[in-house]
Amino acid sequence: MTEETIILNVGGVKYETFRSTLTAYPNTMLGTMFSERNKMTLKSDDNKTYFIDRNGYAFYYIMEFYRTGKIVWPGEIKNQESNMMKLVTVQQLEQEIEYFQIPVDDTYLSRVHKSAANVIDEITLSLIQMIKIHLENFGNIIYMRVKESSIEMIQYNKQQPELELLIPASHSALFYRLLKFDSGSIGNYLQSKFSYINLTWSCCASTSSLEFSICISFELNFDAALNYSIIRRKDD
Repeated sequence: MTEETIILNVGGVKYETFRSTLTAYPNTMLGTMFSERNKMTLKSDDNKTYFIDRNGYAFYYIMEFYRTGKIVWPGEIKNQESNMMKLVTVQQLEQEIEYFQIPVDDTYLSRVHKSAANVIDEITLSLIQMIKIHLENFGNIIYMRVKESSIEMIQYNKQQPELELLIPASHSALFYRLLKFDSGSIGNYLQSKFSYINLTWSCCASTSSLEFSICISFELNFDAALNYSIIRRKDD
């Protein structure tokens, strides 16, 4: 007996598959949609093609799940069939996974959390390096503004030495969401690490919460510096 094939027109991009490929996962949206009990309720112009108004390029990865049983993420597939697949972001795919009710296992969640942790570590290490550089140049206040789309240094005090932003621009979205979720964690860590210079961390959200203003300040011990200078040092 020949298996029934169907064509899914997803946002203008067509995919052909077997009905049984979809119904093998009955708890998903498409598995339910094409189940035997719903067969009579489906609407199609030719009893074979069905239109779904979703992201047609991200659906490529949804079909990979139905065919392999595994969730594959953008960038993991070599020799992708279309360059357009490269334009699909993880966030867009996550939206389609939720819409089509694709099951997500603990392995995936662990992978996402570890990936986010790596970015958080990069942000934190960049801040540490910036503090050390500023301290070496005898600066004691760092201002920055964090938006979901950008991070920028703010030079409020012209007496402070200029400081280069070391946090990659690509990390702005996660940095912004981290501050929105828990603005104190990074601050507490930095205060603990730089307790010897009495570092303080201040993070304030704008009225609309579309941006965060960060102020990192610490003490400069000029007295200790003078002890090493010719002003006080006794020449041998």
